[in-house]
Order: sequence, then structure tokens, then C-alpha cells
Amino acid sequence: MTEKDFVVKWIDKIRVELKKFPADFIKNEDCISITVPQKLFIFPPPLFNTYQIIDEAGETIYSTDDQYKAKYIIYSNRTRPSEIKIPSKDLRVYEIVRDYEKHLDSFLKEMEIEFKKLWPNSKGFHRISLQIFNSLDLLRH
Repeated sequence: MTEKDFVVKWIDKIRVELKKFPADFIKNEDCISITVPQKLFIFPPPLFNTYQIIDEAGETIYSTDDQYKAKYIIYSNRTRPSEIKIPSKDLRVYEIVRDYEKHLDSFLKEMEIEFKKLWPNSKGFHRISLQIFNSLDLLRH
């Protein structure tokens, strides 16, 4: 197996097994809806404990002091929706983000185990995993 074959295999596997965020993680929650532009969002480092989500032009889309709410919006933006439903309770936002990150991490762990079996002396896993996640528009913050 080549690295290219490995990448293709994992892209296909993740496409099939990836849960939809946030739909597959929300139960019967009370949610608020925010309207957002259907653009790529960027998540720069926090400034004075404030997390700002911006678009490619640098326009602020959303601002919060809650990193999990910011991550929730970033993860929800993968499919470029025009509206994002956010649970009213901050604890649920945290739990949903945590569960989604565990879901993504499970792919990374499984991928890394296989990568190391195939190429035990390679230092290229980080590059390959980024390539796979980027091709699927996946982020892990």
C-alpha cells in the first residue's frame, strides 16, 4: 500500500462513518438559532479571552467568551449552513463538542495505528492525517 492508497482508503472510510455535526449529537434540546453566512469560517486564537469567528474577508461572524460555543459554530460550519442551532444550555454545548471531538479522535487513533504498522519508521503521520482531514473539510481544534 502506498501513502496515496492509505489516504484514499481513509477518506472513504471517514466519509461513510462520520457523524453529522451537530445533528447526530443533539437530542431533544432547547436550541437557539443563529443565522450565518454560507462561507468558510476561520477560528483565530482568542484575544483577551474572547473567541471570534471570522470569515475569509476578516469580518466577524460571531464573538463569545465560551470556547466550546465557538468550536460548536466552527464544527457546524463544515457544510456551510445558513442557520446553526445551538443548545440553550452551555453544559450541553460542551458535551456535544466533547463527544464530537472524541469521534474525530477515534479516527485519528485508528488511522495512526494502521499508519505505524505500515510505515513503522515514518515521521509522516501528522502530514498524512492533515491531508485526509483537509480533504474532508474536517477541523479538530
